[in-house]
Amino acid sequence: MVQTEKNEVLLLARDRLYLYNGGEILSLEFPANIVHDVDIQDSNALYELVTMFIQNNKLTPAQLFFVLSESVCFSKDFAVGDAKTSAGIEEGTKAFTDTIPFSSVVFKAYKTANTLRVVGSNQDLIDTILNAFEDKGFGLSALVPANIFSELGTTSVLTPVMAQAILGKRDAVITASMVGARTEDQQLATSQTAVPKNKILPYLIGIFVVLILILIAFIVLKK
Repeated sequence: MVQTEKNEVLLLARDRLYLYNGGEILSLEFPANIVHDVDIQDSNALYELVTMFIQNNKLTPAQLFFVLSESVCFSKDFAVGDAKTSAGIEEGTKAFTDTIPFSSVVFKAYKTANTLRVVGSNQDLIDTILNAFEDKGFGLSALVPANIFSELGTTSVLTPVMAQAILGKRDAVITASMVGARTEDQQLATSQTAVPKNKILPYLIGIFVVLILILIAFIVLKK
């Protein structure tokens, strides 16, 4: 278990990650053959890349505040009305998250006075990065999308001022987390809101339909 009060901020951008270690901003670029368009091309290579980043920078265990930039998130706002619209919002949320093009998606709905913002991202990409950090003794305090904080918005670069602002409101960030806090002795698992998607299901359904048609044709010809 992580035995430290040290907190650091990690920002995941489209082609790299940034880490604020309390003194400076470090960055790690993802080669296109490892991560492309927020999708993992080689999970083992990504794990090794992040592990080397930790080792080369001599990073010591800390609790991470993991922030998802707008560039790695899919978001949709729903107008909040009376109770009659609740079912429609629920259906709309499911329809929206089903369109997010990853095999496993983590998402959360954030409610304001007038809207419900649903934000989702690639669970596998996030878990692979976290796995490398957790295997080096780091823990996760919170995972949040940047676009729910007005002072972060659409930013894709981490600065010390921004990182300190996040740490300055850590209780609010933890409350807004898309997943529960994790430490190194906890099994790496998807959150309750992660939705695994079976990409081959449509093909299996198609094969099943073809087999049914063949069976029907066989019965008709036999008669």
